[in-house]
This record gives sequence, structure tokens and C-alpha cells, in this order.
Amino acid sequence: MRRRGGDPRALSPLVPLVAGAAISAAIALVIGLVVAWVPSARGTDARGADRGPEPPVPSPAGSPVPIDPPGYSPVKPVIDGSFADPAVIEAAGTYYAYGTNNADATMPVATAPMPTGPWRTSPGDGLARLPAWAAEGRTWAPEVVPPQGGSRSYVLYFSARRKDGDEQCIGTATASSPAGPFVPLEDGPLVCPLDLGGAIDAASYIETDGTRYLLYKSDEQKTAAIYLVRLSPDGLRLAGTPKRIMGRGADEPVLVEAPELIRRGNEYVLLYSAGWYFEAAYQTRYAVAPSIEGPYEKAGPLQSTALYGGAVEGPGSVDAFSDQTGDYLAFHGILDHHGGSRVTRGMYVARLGWDGARPVVRGVPVRYEAERGRLNGCVFALDRPHASGGQAFGPFARGDCRVDVPVFAPAAGEYSIRVRYANRAGGDSDLELSVDGHAAASARLHATKGDGWTSVTAKVELAAGWNTLGLRSPGRAEIDYLDLR
Repeated sequence: MRRRGGDPRALSPLVPLVAGAAISAAIALVIGLVVAWVPSARGTDARGADRGPEPPVPSPAGSPVPIDPPGYSPVKPVIDGSFADPAVIEAAGTYYAYGTNNADATMPVATAPMPTGPWRTSPGDGLARLPAWAAEGRTWAPEVVPPQGGSRSYVLYFSARRKDGDEQCIGTATASSPAGPFVPLEDGPLVCPLDLGGAIDAASYIETDGTRYLLYKSDEQKTAAIYLVRLSPDGLRLAGTPKRIMGRGADEPVLVEAPELIRRGNEYVLLYSAGWYFEAAYQTRYAVAPSIEGPYEKAGPLQSTALYGGAVEGPGSVDAFSDQTGDYLAFHGILDHHGGSRVTRGMYVARLGWDGARPVVRGVPVRYEAERGRLNGCVFALDRPHASGGQAFGPFARGDCRVDVPVFAPAAGEYSIRVRYANRAGGDSDLELSVDGHAAASARLHATKGDGWTSVTAKVELAAGWNTLGLRSPGRAEIDYLDLR
């Protein structure tokens, strides 16, 4: 799944703590009992793996939603330190995150009681040791798969440097507990295409019929691409020939990497990163295909520094996971620059919503040009050279004039609506907002002068999915756009 290394504190050899093994043994006993007694699952998580009963249909706006812990925000790191390339799973009610090596561990592990935290890094090391073929210092982008079928083993895929070369290869390890320590298999790398510069960023995908696949990135910069290969039922061996399913597009920065595959109905959504992980231009993009092998049609950026308005820098290396309320994205963003490719990347978690096969991430502001809303005959689109897109709508000629703007919410909850407007009536007026025909909020529109535009923010409750946001304001107000965040 993700881009590896680069953290300045991730270069020294690391030794697992003995205490970690004892803790893991106790956790393994608990997990074993839970696996033995929990009824068989009926659903799959965001990447296709077993996750238990299907989640409920999204609730309407204003109904109870999960309470996020104090201080949580989708644009603030849940791990404010070196925890790059995160992968997240759930086991027995606890969430486990795994990251690229840092100063404390070859594979750091963190836990939380719910997806949004609070997250706490665990003592010790999630990886007992490296296999004989691997060198210390570049253990990147872990992917952990919970037990499948009748197995009780957690499977880890990781990238590491070969001892007899500079290439990265993908290895495997297993553990009886999600906390580890994971013990590597010693029969050589699982994937190591030296003719392509090696391989990194392993990502697991499990079809609805149980067929297992591995996605990865070939590591030579000029030919970097995403590959797909079928695995054996236990996930520990290759069972097919790797196929190149996607390369870099002309409009994408430097290279593509960090695949994450999700099935939505009959379509496959491939999330991936583009660019250098240590630069602000690093971003998350996505592509959609009717078949697991493609062809994948690219749809553009999903996360970027610009889309976040600078609130998150270089977002990428995503991992999708689920709870009973829906889907989430774990990803990293740059917290600090230390010169060159040396950066510190922290872990973020955000709600992931779906408009069919189109992913939408909570925390990424979405702009809706107001003139594209449904105008009811007494409000009109206006050419305004200083407005976004050169147009706005207004004025509200009568008190019953209303404009309806469809907006999409990735999850139910409270959202901020920033309205850019001009009010040239010579005095203040009020803006009334409704959601799906019900009064929701109001905001004061202060008078503006000349060609000037200003903005006001209101908070509204939205349901997951599409909502109709109505705007009404007696007077001469003109509306440029709405930012949903």
C-alpha cells in the first residue's frame, strides 16, 4: 500500500522488546476465544475482507451518529509523530494500525478503541525480526490481513531491502495475534521483480468468493506501475502471473504507487498515490474499472494539499477500513521537513463516503457553484467577472425566492457551509438555509460595497449521501458559491 522510508529517525537497526511477545501471547488467547465463538460473518470490509454483519443503511440527518473523541478532526493527525504508510484492521473491538519503520520499531503498532481514536502507540515491535534475505532500515508499508476461512493466522506483507542489492522486495510474516510479533517466512521474498527495480507497497484484496490477490508497485521510477497477482488460499504464495493494471498518466506527478482496491457493486475502485512522498505535491487519486484486471479509467485527485486548502500536506498512502457505521480512510500527511527526502509523516483518519463508485473524503472541502443549483424562476444566473467561474446567482427578488443546491455528505453529521456572497442592498439581511425542505440555520449577510465579495459560515446537519440545501434571502443578495467542509 504505500511509500516507504524517508523519515530521518527510521535508519538505525531495531530490536524487538521481550515484553512485546508476552503481551502478544495474552492478546492472542483473547483473540482466539473470540474467533472461536463469534458467529460467521455476513459482510466484507472496504477491501473485500471479512468484517462481520453488514452495516446499517445511512441514517437521516439529525439522527444519532458516533461521537468522535475530544480533539478529533479529519484534518488533524491522530498520531502526531512518525507513523507513515498506515494500515488499519479491527480485532475483537480494538483497532490496530501498522506503519513504516521509525526510530522505535521495524514495524510500529498503535491501537485505538474506535477508528477516530484516541490512538496510542504500543511498546515493542510488531515484527519479531527480518528474514535472512532482508537488511535493516527500510521496512516499509505494512499490510496486515486478519484470519480468513479456517485459519487463525494474521498475515503481514511488508517491503524490505535485499541484503545482496539495493532493491526492495515484498516479504511475508504471520502471527497469532494482531499485536504481533509477526514472524517472517524464510523461503525468500514473495514478490521481487529485479528486472523492474524490485517491488513495494503490498495491498491485499479478497474477492467475494474468497479468491485472494496482492497489488503492489514496481519500484523502478521510469517504469513504476501497479501490478495485480492472484495468491494461494492462505495468502502466502503466488498462484498466478502478475499483471500490470495501471501506469502513470501524463497529468500525474513523477510516479504512481500505494494501491488500495475496493469493490463497489460491480465496479472496482483503485485508490493510489502519485508523486514523491516527501513533497507537498504528493496526492491520492482514484480510477474505476468493470473488472479487477481493468481497464481502469482514471478520475482525478481525491486528496491533495491544494484540495485540503493546505490543512494537510502531501496526503497519500491510503488504507480503507470499516466499522459498523461505514468506511474510513487511514493515510499519512507531512508534519515536518528535515531537508531533501527526509520528512516526518503522521497518521490521519477520515470518513469515506460513496456516491456510487465515486469516493468522497470527510475533511476535503467541496465547492458547489451556486449558479448550477436549481433556480425557481425568480432568481437568475448572473455574469460577474469577480465571482468564481465568472457567474453568481441572485438577486432574491421576492421573499419566497429560493435556490436549491444538491450537496453530498460522505457521512451523517454536522457540516460547515461557507457561503461567498455580495449584499449591495445598502443594509444587512438574513440568509435562511434549509436541508431537504426543513429549516436548518440562518446567517447574517452584512452589506458589501462595489464589486466586493465576502463570506459567512453556517453549520447544518446532513444525512449521508445527497442532500438538498435550500437558500433564501429577501433583498438584493447574490451568491457566488458554497464550500462544504
